[in-house]
Amino acid sequence: MQTPQRPSAAEDAGLGIVEIVVSMFLLALLAMAFLPLLIQGMTASVTSATVATASQLLNQQLDAVRAVPPNCSDVRAFAAATVLPTTDPRGTEFQPDSVAGTCPASYPGVVRVEVTVTKAGSSLPLAEAVTMVYVESATAPTPTPVPTP
Repeated sequence: MQTPQRPSAAEDAGLGIVEIVVSMFLLALLAMAFLPLLIQGMTASVTSATVATASQLLNQQLDAVRAVPPNCSDVRAFAAATVLPTTDPRGTEFQPDSVAGTCPASYPGVVRVEVTVTKAGSSLPLAEAVTMVYVESATAPTPTPVPTP
């Protein structure tokens, strides 16, 4: 019986380097094919995080306007107040803004309040919502003085 013969070292030389070069070339082609997908995914992730933060800030502003005393002058004063910009942990600066509609002709009634959140330095809204705020009167009731004995 004959034993199989291995190729000599001289015949096998250089074969490993060719395989390595070919595999690196194929790996580079795959990386170039998936790189645009990776960049698009990262861009979508950043955009989603920005919109989610703007929506959270928008909801905070809507909750705050609903907590205002139920009279038209306080609701309009809240909407007219300037809110300081908010910066998220990534360094994006958001500017909320509120606009109150006209007071109702009769009370009780509702006032339309529109809240928008934009990226600081931009006029394009990232999030916007409208709410109706219940109001009982045009102005806050004046407290009645308590008589002193």
